[in-house]
Amino acid sequence: MSMLQFWALVLASLLPALACAADIGVASLVEGNPRVLRGATWYKLVPWARLEDGDIVSMDERGHVLAEFAGGARLSVVGAGSLYFEPRAAKGADAGGPLAITVPEGWLKLAARAPGVRVRLASAEVTSSEGILVVHVQGPALELFVESGSARLATLLPNGNARPAQDARQGEHWSNAEAGRFVAVARAPKAFVDAIPRRFLDPLPSLAAKDKVAPTLVADGEVTYAEAEPWLGGRDGAAFEKRFAVRLRDPAFRRAVEPRIARYRSWDRMLHPEKYTPRPIAVQ
Repeated sequence: MSMLQFWALVLASLLPALACAADIGVASLVEGNPRVLRGATWYKLVPWARLEDGDIVSMDERGHVLAEFAGGARLSVVGAGSLYFEPRAAKGADAGGPLAITVPEGWLKLAARAPGVRVRLASAEVTSSEGILVVHVQGPALELFVESGSARLATLLPNGNARPAQDARQGEHWSNAEAGRFVAVARAPKAFVDAIPRRFLDPLPSLAAKDKVAPTLVADGEVTYAEAEPWLGGRDGAAFEKRFAVRLRDPAFRRAVEPRIARYRSWDRMLHPEKYTPRPIAVQ
């Protein structure tokens, strides 16, 4: 395979994702040094920046981002963590359907509005069409407090399937600290209340204005393999293989991938097409 053919394959794999990217909201408040990963490029996230399908927001301990969406839904993320706005159109979902977010770790406060928000976590999926939720997730460990309204909590099995959803009502605190099973209590424990970020004690503000001009984002480097690996190994790994394929042109990225190339079949085909070339049949 020539280099021209190689990059033609890479670009072809990226076209569906690029075509589906659409504005979903705005980062109306930004503090610290959060970044947004769009495609395979990091950008510095600044106030009033537009958020798009497929964006990954990453923050350190001092970070804070308030995001606002069409219909009035809002979310606030504080401290070290990340979140991924799943591209709904790419999954065949209704563009007017619930906003879908993946949160691997961190503190999140969400004010959901119709058509709703679905938060995908390592151990569960939480959905709400009208409610204010406080979520703390560290890997499989999850705590959920329903400040107002209601939510539905579905435990995820190791194969990715979900158990029947349970109703989480106003005032309830849900946790899977006990042997991985979710247990609800009628009020939030003191340890949880003491740990909640102070910003979450107040209602989420509504700051977005229609006449704000979206700033031009400044690039802040390309995604490294170490940064990409958690997403490549997750439930949407195949989609991220397509998304990050463009990074294979970087020698450092390729060197990091090579020892683990068996994990990424599409990349193995790109980098080592000779493995997949049919061998000629020997004539007796």
